[in-house]
Amino acid sequence: MKAENPKILFVNGCPRGEQSRTLMLARKFLDKVRALRPDAEIVEADLNTLNLQPMDAAALAKKDVWCDEQDWSRPELQQALMFQQVDAVVIAAPYWDYSFPAIVKVWVENIWVRDLTFTYEGPVCKGLCRGKCAVYITTSGSPIGENDWGTGYIRAVMQALGIPDFYLASAQGLDLDGADVLALLDATGIELGKIAAEITSGL
Repeated sequence: MKAENPKILFVNGCPRGEQSRTLMLARKFLDKVRALRPDAEIVEADLNTLNLQPMDAAALAKKDVWCDEQDWSRPELQQALMFQQVDAVVIAAPYWDYSFPAIVKVWVENIWVRDLTFTYEGPVCKGLCRGKCAVYITTSGSPIGENDWGTGYIRAVMQALGIPDFYLASAQGLDLDGADVLALLDATGIELGKIAAEITSGL
């Protein structure tokens, strides 16, 4: 049964803003999702403006106290709370330095919250998030090949936090001499259209 008004979190990890080819693909993908599910609520987390902070000793100590108290009202935990409650997650980040921009890792540190997005069953981490799927959209100037550590990391995080299905759309080789950039982006856009149809049918 389809959920009414499914909630989708869009994580914008594209530092170049609207000039980003990754973000362009993501926006077109979200347009397809809206066309297929007009009732969907899409919430954007723009990592370039949220001013999320990496975890240090002081931040970790505070987070441990809030987790012990299960005090999810703290402003520092709102990204994790939103992530825990959505039906699907769309993450857009360019391929940088074998993975993705640092702001994406900082976001992961901020959503990794004990007893909110995950818990422990003995030594095993169990995800607590309600999301059904995650879509990871990326682009690269050259072919990525086997060195796509970013996709593997994001997939592992999503699955650890309880999101079972993972989709990847990757436009590669955009900066190579002679590359037909529009054709490469169009091909990835077609792939994203198929992903949009699949995920919206299951939300």
